[in-house]
Amino acid sequence: MIGLGGLFVSCSDDIDLLVPHATNITFAELEIPTRFSHIIPDGGFTASGIKFNTVKSGSQLAGGFCYSNRSNRSFVWNNDEVSMDSIRYSVWSTRPNTTGTYLVCHVNNDDAFFTLDTPKKIDYILVSNTTWAYLAMAYGDTYGTEEKPVANPNVPSKPMGVWHSYVDGGVTKFAKGDYFTVTAVGYLGSTKTGSVNFDLACMSGHNAENPAWSYFVTDWMKMDLNALGTVDKVVFYLDSSDKDENGRMRTPAWFCLDGFQFAD
Repeated sequence: MIGLGGLFVSCSDDIDLLVPHATNITFAELEIPTRFSHIIPDGGFTASGIKFNTVKSGSQLAGGFCYSNRSNRSFVWNNDEVSMDSIRYSVWSTRPNTTGTYLVCHVNNDDAFFTLDTPKKIDYILVSNTTWAYLAMAYGDTYGTEEKPVANPNVPSKPMGVWHSYVDGGVTKFAKGDYFTVTAVGYLGSTKTGSVNFDLACMSGHNAENPAWSYFVTDWMKMDLNALGTVDKVVFYLDSSDKDENGRMRTPAWFCLDGFQFAD
């Protein structure tokens, strides 16, 4: 059994808790000069023959990828840029992140993609939630969830508080049947090769094959991409059960990835 956000699911071939393997591409070559920081390069970036798309708006990531070494487990007190950067560009993990540099992805239309110099088959990647997405799903906020003071996850003693996600329109604390799913779509040239789904959050009743599963991903997990076959491009999308009256997803459209492993 593995613990996920205080809940437990059985280990399986589909959900495996992992630390980067020695043969993984872990993006250590992408240097970040200071601790607890991130870099949003202009025009994207390349690592180990993988080109990641980056769309920038001012100093923020509007879509695609950046890289980070942040590891924050605390709510923020203010809706200012510095405060929000500490949770939107941070991986949520049950212990301080030990993978060094990793990637943060903001899904916006079709902007979240990478391309390969040489077409290859990808065995798996490691994925996890951002701190922002985790807090929004696990706690909700005063707009969409009953106001009940709770301890800050990183400061369990005090103060108790009613915390904000600072998502426009608010979010709802996840309950039975809720989900947050990342989808990877593969391409070879202009031909779609397949797609793979992975639940970054899965509340009881969502997974038809495993209806008792109830978890948030709170560490690096393996997302198997073998079903995509040989690809030269992969595009990511996100979907959540928490939507507003217009069908707009309210869960922050961000996730983290690391540990690329190509098939032999």
